Amino acid sequence: MKSYASFCPVAKTAEIFAERWTPLLLRELCMGARRFGELQQGLPLISRSLLAQRLRELELAGVVERMPLPDGVRHEYRLTVEGEAFRPLIDLMGMWGQTHGRGRIRPGDTDPAQLVWGMRRHLETAALPAGRLVVQFEFSGVTKAWNAARYWWLVLRRPEVDVCQKHPGYDVDVTIAARLHAFTLVWLGHRGLAEARRAGEVRLDGPPPKVALAREALGLRDEPWVRGFDFSPRPDPFGPPVPPA
Repeated sequence: MKSYASFCPVAKTAEIFAERWTPLLLRELCMGARRFGELQQGLPLISRSLLAQRLRELELAGVVERMPLPDGVRHEYRLTVEGEAFRPLIDLMGMWGQTHGRGRIRPGDTDPAQLVWGMRRHLETAALPAGRLVVQFEFSGVTKAWNAARYWWLVLRRPEVDVCQKHPGYDVDVTIAARLHAFTLVWLGHRGLAEARRAGEVRLDGPPPKVALAREALGLRDEPWVRGFDFSPRPDPFGPPVPPA
């Protein structure tokens, strides 16, 4: 890690925390990702070699520990006490971005995979149906690289939520057809759903009770709002947070 050659505590923190990808890697670890593959799934744009390098750096800094698994071959990564102390910084960065980062999200910052997995991670779990609710997404305005992955499905049922890139084989209850960038802003709360629907950039089709249920579960509000993000640990790093004891 690069040194600022300064005794300032801010400098010492920045030497560890301010490397590219490190805050996002710590976010994944805070949420409970343990295996290398889980970490890479949460950070799809980082190369395997750079991810391995960042993990080694954090291990040397005493922020992460590598734990062998019972098979004696594989291992997993966990935050140390020092690593857990970064959790409030992750929460504050999320709050700052939601409050002060509006207008900074460019179309190139969005892709359907990160959006759908983000929706799965941060569902309003109390609104999940006891039965099954299938939501189909049809995204337009995607980059050429994602043109073949415009269709996604969320299969919502308590307590499980499945993400599918192929039709799950169930009847679709709600279809959301939307411009990817516009819908991302609506989901983040930076833009109201009502305005996006009036502009023809987001459309929700289905029986009104099921559309209302999907809206509540996904947190889609008619007016802009400051959406809170929970980076608490969860047994499934891509699922809902562990409820408090």
